[in-house]
Amino acid sequence: MTLRIFLSSFRRLVALGFLAILLNGCGIMSWFHSTPSPKAPPPLPKGQDKVSFSTEWQSRLYGIWQVDPYQGTLIAHGQGQVVVADASGHLVSMTDSGHQMWMRSLDGGTARGPTLAGGVVYAGTDAGKVYALTAKDGHKLWAIQLSSEVLTPVVAVDGHLLVQTVDGHLWALDPKDGKVQWTFSMNEPSLILRTVATPTVHDGVVYAGFADGTVVALSLSSGAELWRKQVAIPHGSNELARMVDVAARPVIAKDQVIAAAYQGSLAAYALQGGTQNWSVPMSVYQTPVLDDGHLFVADADGRISSVDLSSGNVLWRNDRLSGHYITGFGRCGSDLLATDNAGYLYVVDPQTGHRIGQTRLSDSGIQSTPVCLGNGQILAFSDAGTLYRIKLAKR
Repeated sequence: MTLRIFLSSFRRLVALGFLAILLNGCGIMSWFHSTPSPKAPPPLPKGQDKVSFSTEWQSRLYGIWQVDPYQGTLIAHGQGQVVVADASGHLVSMTDSGHQMWMRSLDGGTARGPTLAGGVVYAGTDAGKVYALTAKDGHKLWAIQLSSEVLTPVVAVDGHLLVQTVDGHLWALDPKDGKVQWTFSMNEPSLILRTVATPTVHDGVVYAGFADGTVVALSLSSGAELWRKQVAIPHGSNELARMVDVAARPVIAKDQVIAAAYQGSLAAYALQGGTQNWSVPMSVYQTPVLDDGHLFVADADGRISSVDLSSGNVLWRNDRLSGHYITGFGRCGSDLLATDNAGYLYVVDPQTGHRIGQTRLSDSGIQSTPVCLGNGQILAFSDAGTLYRIKLAKR
């Protein structure tokens, strides 16, 4: 995910004195928010290099791969199949060994997702369409036109498909034919990150974040609002300073939901009623990692922290990657993984916060969070369109 932002109001844009480009004649203004320049990390201290890396295979998908300037490519994996999508609307399916199975072109400049569920591949586009295709051969089952650009992967759960669009709508669709089951909407600010949190579902409740800094709990069956809370309140002298998008996916931890906002807070709310348990100032756009009852967070400044779930207190913090632009954050086995826009993969010990391994996979950046396949093997995807299968091993 790259932090890019856009304006929907020409008047506000002129008032701010920024240049913009009109996209597709739709009245949406776009301009680039600067991110830290790629840079090499500091070397590992002596004795801390405890992980080795080996490339099982790598596959350059094809020569015209286009990177989405607003969101990283997500990797869908399941049942021996890998599916990725590029910024020109191509869906590419491969086997676990990296051999291409099929490729399809969708109507839209960007394929959001994809998602693999029940033998079906789901993907949305910047043209506002959601597609369902057979995972086996890419045959189109159905497509539906929504109100605006799709900004989240499709979440398939309990007979519903959930997806959010850039105009502040959350949609529930029928997996059989894509028909709308219900919608929920929020008023969007004029300036937002070009991404929103993927909805999380738990015990029949949808937890969704929005660009105004709000997290909302909705009934999965009807879309009825159960509660809403403000993770961050916009403040500052200009539109940039007031950006408080909930861009990280809400995380369920025991009896609470953890939500995070860019230029805002990391906060915990009771699942029932939404009472705030704690809140700490922290700018976050990567989804926190929950592992063995512990919460780990990569903030917008590149720092990685362990946070106590009961109080929000920071247990440890690794500042050695401060100033790096973290493009992915996750875990595999007992280790934390992070990637950056310089093409590095980092392994972090969750007990101490120390880096215990790092390697440069690509001269270009790594697009998104690595996918853990088990047995120390991961998939990672570069900005150049190369998919890597990497084996991690303790020395």
